[in-house]
Amino acid sequence: MRFTTFHSDEWNLKTFHTIGYTKETQTLHVCLHDGTSLELMDVTEQSLFEFILAPYKERYLQEHLLPNHKVSVV
Repeated sequence: MRFTTFHSDEWNLKTFHTIGYTKETQTLHVCLHDGTSLELMDVTEQSLFEFILAPYKERYLQEHLLPNHKVSVV
């Protein structure tokens, strides 16, 4: 799995800081500031790239990814 860390101050992120993606299983991992992680299932690469490029990443996560994918807290 490959991870990408976003600088919270630069991106104005209050809930997460790092994401990871497993291409083979299309699983997106979102590492939250409180130490827990979210696993989102069946996230396409297109959705991943849209998320990475979104200027308001937390809004994209809340409005596009969380409602449309099975989510587990790990």
